[in-house]
Amino acid sequence: MRRFLLCGVLMILLAGCGTAGEQTPEEVPEEVLEGETEALSGEELVSSAMEAYAAITKDLTFTLDVTAEDAEPLTLSITPESAWNVAGLENLFPDSYQWEPSSASTFGVQWTDMENRGLCFTMTAPDGVTTLRCCTGGDAVMWNVDGEAHYAQVTAVEDVGPGLGDLLRGIAEDALREMAFSAPTVDGAETDYEAIARQLNEAMAENVRSVPDWVTWKPLDFQASGASVFDAYYGEPENFCAGLGFRLLVDDPEGAMANSWQAGSGLGEPDADGYYGYGGAVSIRRNTDGDWSCDGLATGGSSVDLPLSAPGAEAPLSELADAFFLTEGESHDWLVPCYILEHPAEDMAALPALLDQRTEEEARELCGVLGDCLRTADYWDWTPETLAAALGSYGAYLNA
Repeated sequence: MRRFLLCGVLMILLAGCGTAGEQTPEEVPEEVLEGETEALSGEELVSSAMEAYAAITKDLTFTLDVTAEDAEPLTLSITPESAWNVAGLENLFPDSYQWEPSSASTFGVQWTDMENRGLCFTMTAPDGVTTLRCCTGGDAVMWNVDGEAHYAQVTAVEDVGPGLGDLLRGIAEDALREMAFSAPTVDGAETDYEAIARQLNEAMAENVRSVPDWVTWKPLDFQASGASVFDAYYGEPENFCAGLGFRLLVDDPEGAMANSWQAGSGLGEPDADGYYGYGGAVSIRRNTDGDWSCDGLATGGSSVDLPLSAPGAEAPLSELADAFFLTEGESHDWLVPCYILEHPAEDMAALPALLDQRTEEEARELCGVLGDCLRTADYWDWTPETLAAALGSYGAYLNA
């Protein structure tokens, strides 16, 4: 089994942090040491910063470096999946912040003030040149666009919201959460679905425990509490779905640490040890290396991917019948049969011929599930009687 924990997928920067108050060349951005360009002010200042930001986030694919006094520096690769809150950020520039011209020296002092600067962020565009830098512990901002460095003091308008550094912190925290729940893999040689799900469950829990302490959503403790497979497709591409459970410990169920874990009516009641329950579903499939992986934890519904030529009930009846016999769980017992029952009488007339190609046991199984669905709900135009007539000799199996 191979599990890639969060600390293994984050690129650790080689440059270390200096001691408080030092201003060493290694800590100060190269652009600062080169001096500043002609100062901008007013609308030009904001326009230039927005131009840099737009270039960096154009395709929602960029890097975000994070440095903190008491944590390893990180380089996060931001992708559209992990940057869901980036798109609207540029709209806050003109309305929510007060921009004033600043200087390279002012920015350099803040950047190297280890005691007060808080978290520092560097956004870098794919071209490796366009950047934007700021810290949570100050209001100095620096950006480089078209080969020119610019500086500003940026303060949030009263009662509007967090500073620019805090907004970039949100991007970093979202990316770390996405990585924690989507990075683990399990050796492709493993074939037991339940065992695979349990291994991913444990790996995700360890990933969450491994995120830096500055992450506001990091619980005091996070433990796996069990996994259960509820849907499976045994064809190609082979994939299945599982529910994963976790137990988390927070300092305050109403505080910032718990906000990201609230679902529905909240965290509910803690157990005897003070831990709250949390869970979701994952879709698990083989990656390009042949190992088992997932694309994150979903708190909503989840079902297997079926290789149908059209979505859901629009797929041909023959494809749906084949899919039925290659599934197990929710798709087998409800979803695929529902798709079949959506078909009109002229399509259903072909089902007996399709059942002729199956064993009697298989025909009895499919008809029995169709009968169960009809007796459970009345979503369709079919009734047990009309469907039995359409199925001919197979109609008796609706009560199997």
